[in-house]
Amino acid sequence: MAVWGDDVAQQLDQKVREQIERMVVDVRSTITDIREVIDQQLDAAMQSVQADANAVSMKAMLAATLAAVEPPPAPAAPAVARADASKVRDAIRAIEQGRSQVEVLNALLEQSVMFGSRAALLILKGDFFAGWKGSGFTRMGGNDELVKRFTAPAGTVAELDSVLREERVVAWDGASLASKLGASAPVSAVVVPMVIKDKVSAAMYVDVVAGEEANFDQAAIEALVFTTGLLIDTLAVRKKIPSPSLTGEARPTAQAVAAAPTPAPRPAAPAPAPAAQAPAPVARPAAPAPPPAAPAPPPATKAAPSFSLNQVPVAPPAAKPAAPAQSLQTTAIPAMREPVPAPPPPAAVAPPRPAPPAGEDEGRPSTQFVPPPGLRGGAASVVGAQNEAARKHDEARRFARLLVSEIKLYNEAKVEQGRKNKDLYERLKEDIDRSRQMYDERIPDEVRKASNYFYEELVRILADGDAGALGL
Repeated sequence: MAVWGDDVAQQLDQKVREQIERMVVDVRSTITDIREVIDQQLDAAMQSVQADANAVSMKAMLAATLAAVEPPPAPAAPAVARADASKVRDAIRAIEQGRSQVEVLNALLEQSVMFGSRAALLILKGDFFAGWKGSGFTRMGGNDELVKRFTAPAGTVAELDSVLREERVVAWDGASLASKLGASAPVSAVVVPMVIKDKVSAAMYVDVVAGEEANFDQAAIEALVFTTGLLIDTLAVRKKIPSPSLTGEARPTAQAVAAAPTPAPRPAAPAPAPAAQAPAPVARPAAPAPPPAAPAPPPATKAAPSFSLNQVPVAPPAAKPAAPAQSLQTTAIPAMREPVPAPPPPAAVAPPRPAPPAGEDEGRPSTQFVPPPGLRGGAASVVGAQNEAARKHDEARRFARLLVSEIKLYNEAKVEQGRKNKDLYERLKEDIDRSRQMYDERIPDEVRKASNYFYEELVRILADGDAGALGL
């Protein structure tokens, strides 16, 4: 018996080691993917900075040459004060709160107005830009809704052509584009390209009107647009929101507060001597010693999380095969069916049943390990399988949300009309089918059979909760 027990313990230990190794491989793979995305973006940023540095050096050489033959220019006007870093940090923190592409882009618009007067987001459709949304135009006597009707074919606005062709930031007086948006001419403006998935997908236009020049900060706008592109690229893999680096001001620790010196109280003024007598010298009392500092409380430490079988999410149950039904839903999109109830979240897992007392039926489910006639995987394998299933379902849900959000982002007008006429699928059939194919290629069969997250996100995001608006 002792030898057989040692064999079981060794096999259990081997199973646990295998599961841990697989989890480490998955974590390393995820970190590698994120690192590659960040490295690509940093390389692009470094190339842009290098190009700007080269341009600056050339300008300095030309200026030195011209200064030798021309009189010195008139002194330039004082530079406009730039926003401090905390203002930019707060803007990035507000953008980071977005859970979808639409929320992130809406936050970018709101925060861009803080560094100018008016802002408009232009989406690239093929080889031209089209208006997506505007902010600040109504406040200045224009109309934010006119931005949605804006289109700029090639040759309409030279500055937008430069953004698309040369993929660079363009700064000018903004009159040519402001007139197309139905707004008054600004004092200054800038168009910043937004890179998503290694290509220019949109552009942010921000201008400033007379009287608000102090608000204009081109560098801050460029930083917000660059950060937004990174956030959208990593939207499906980010989990820690908000980032710990953007949570707020640093606070002094309890030890620093306790160690701060306490100021000594001022001595009382001496009482005046009687008028009939000469004033006697009064000895100034010595300042009392400061009270001893109270011992600093020990820093609060978070308890290390403990894990057990009770806290591991249970693998989702297999979906029952749907009964055959002749409907538009099954004929129009064979893979798109009514959603099966999603697996319960990890927090909703019921506590395990107590082990049965001696004498009860041994066939009843129990968390206690009972060796079967043929050796099976132990508790460690169950834990690993449950963790793996929960991870796959979470990834499928995030990927479906990202795909459907992209459909809505680039088809706002069609989505509104489709909701009214309840024919969303007919209007967006090509985009929906293509996204569905991408979902099927990436998500494993066992997850797609257990739940249909893609259909759920179509109903929630595109149809605004009304399944009938899909027209299936």
